[in-house]
Amino acid sequence: MRAVQITAFGGPENLKVVDVPRPEPGANEVLVKIVRSGVNPVDRSQLIGRWQWLQLPHIPGSEIAGTIAALGPGVSGLKIGQRVGVALRLFCGRCYYCLRGQEQLCESDPRSATAPAIPGAFTEGGYAEYTAVPAVNAIPLPDEVDFDAACTATLDGVTAWHMVDRARVEPGDCVLVVGATGGLGTFFLQLCRLRGAVPFAVTGTPQHAGRLEELGAEATIDRTAQDVAAEARRLTDGRGMNVVLDPTGAASWPASIGSLARGGRYATCGILTGAEVTLNLAPFYTQEQEAIGSTGGTRLDLAQCLDAIARGTLRAVIYKHFPLEDAAAAMAALGDEHRLGKVLLTIE
Repeated sequence: MRAVQITAFGGPENLKVVDVPRPEPGANEVLVKIVRSGVNPVDRSQLIGRWQWLQLPHIPGSEIAGTIAALGPGVSGLKIGQRVGVALRLFCGRCYYCLRGQEQLCESDPRSATAPAIPGAFTEGGYAEYTAVPAVNAIPLPDEVDFDAACTATLDGVTAWHMVDRARVEPGDCVLVVGATGGLGTFFLQLCRLRGAVPFAVTGTPQHAGRLEELGAEATIDRTAQDVAAEARRLTDGRGMNVVLDPTGAASWPASIGSLARGGRYATCGILTGAEVTLNLAPFYTQEQEAIGSTGGTRLDLAQCLDAIARGTLRAVIYKHFPLEDAAAAMAALGDEHRLGKVLLTIE
């Protein structure tokens, strides 16, 4: 089968198209014929060598949608040809957290203490024609959800859904959405509106302000030309934001924490711009603020996200499609100045 492998740590030029044997599904696994694979910053993190334990060559790709091509021994309740999205988290189903329904916190793999246990990172992933995944991760798709939307939901959608829950976004909350033009940001804006909150978009591409407002943004802050924290307070009559949703990491931390209102909640699900930050505890505790970590989501989160897409209350925003052979160009497109939404690989 055709696949794209990371052959060395570095830039997109180290993504190589190769022919490799088609995997066979093991016990309690299914083989998925991939139709769409998302290109995500988590793939870029692997490519640049953030996770040194990664064995090369490696097939990345954690956002996967396709059809079931084969069933491994012991699989029931699924059938060949069925349309599925691959749930994000790999989990044992037996540990303390899994038994509590918190599969995103599964403790079976020690690497998951600092890196998310997801397909395409802990296993061979979706930059290929086929991949084998645990049967419990193969989530049937509603008829109304196409492969583009399903693929986008498997990581960005489910992560956004879970993080909005973790941040306890409520009706009337003013919410600052950092990185609003990314796949996560476009879902954050919509989910906040669905909950009756008022989202404000932070972006480095202010030309997208109109489209961000269509997705739910009350106003847009241009981080390249404005003081984000000062503008966040101006837009809220000096109070600041009840919630900040920030998936980007250290670079945006000062502005994000500086934008919080009294009793405000900062939530993050990523360290794309670094993991180390500093915090002045004096205003943090006296104003009863919170910092909340969030990682991926559960199969229930994904099912709810897919249902919202099927009902038309949530939509995936797609930037560009690339064929599998152009995976390097697709990876580079993550950094396009004018990108709004998801980059997808189309695998025919």
